[in-house]
Amino acid sequence: MAKKYLFDLSVASSALLQVNPKEFYAKTLLSDRSTSLFRQMVNVKEKTKVANVLFADVLQEADCDFAATNQNLSAKEMEPCKFNIGVELCQWDLESSFLADWMKAGSAPGDFMSGGNMAAFATHFYDQLSKKVNEELEILTFQGDTGGATSTYLDLCDGLEKQLAFETELGDRRIVGTTITSSNVVAQLTLAYNQIPKALRKKKGEILWLISPEVADAYRLAVATASAETYVVKDAELKFLGYSLTVAEGISDNVMIVSLKNNFIFLTDLVSDQEAIQTIDMSKTTGDRKIRALGSFKFGVNYVNPSEFVTYGIAAQS
Repeated sequence: MAKKYLFDLSVASSALLQVNPKEFYAKTLLSDRSTSLFRQMVNVKEKTKVANVLFADVLQEADCDFAATNQNLSAKEMEPCKFNIGVELCQWDLESSFLADWMKAGSAPGDFMSGGNMAAFATHFYDQLSKKVNEELEILTFQGDTGGATSTYLDLCDGLEKQLAFETELGDRRIVGTTITSSNVVAQLTLAYNQIPKALRKKKGEILWLISPEVADAYRLAVATASAETYVVKDAELKFLGYSLTVAEGISDNVMIVSLKNNFIFLTDLVSDQEAIQTIDMSKTTGDRKIRALGSFKFGVNYVNPSEFVTYGIAAQS
């Protein structure tokens, strides 16, 4: 006769470690990345349409009868990508990092999973997780490619570089590009400047000119070479012909993208995701000295008005 064994597994109430989920997502998705400079489209759960109005010629000869001019009202459909957070870390590894920071403050840590240190430890855990998610989202913003087959997070969503590579309206405003150095950086920036539509050049404060870190370094060296007395002891300001150059840490090497800030779109959903993250202390469940974090969110980037974009170093695709 088969025997039936019953096991009573007692799970400590402290197994589920929670911080403010809304705070975590807001900090992670709306923090100081390139997308923080884009037009923010929040509460986007599935597909959405972004309306756009482009005015043609509106002035006409005076007449007693009304005559409307043709204007273009369009809408571009956009959809954010869906992501899961699923990480597992050894508590000893995380403890080492946590205790190092704790000790720098001059306090004896004690038991890092108990007492008053619990809140500090949970905060440290979420800070580290947030930094990693931010790092991946920054690169994904530009280099994501669902057809890339890299077997990494870069395959999960299309970034701006791939989207703009298939944009047919760029024409001469798509600059092939080259490896940028301190000796040619001014000439290459000039190529991009010359392709900025004339109607936009007077809107310098509204232009977002994104450059890769390599382009920024080359420009700083070029400025320092031209005026060593001024820039040997301080950082060169990233300004070119009155335009601010913004370093995008996730953009590919030797790539630049220029347009109005409002033409860059960031999509996310911070409503349904607020309660979606959990952190579990596995030592209180299975006995493994590990911490697991589970969550989900939506993230996507897109653009409108391709006629107002200039790209450098992004090859055309068809």
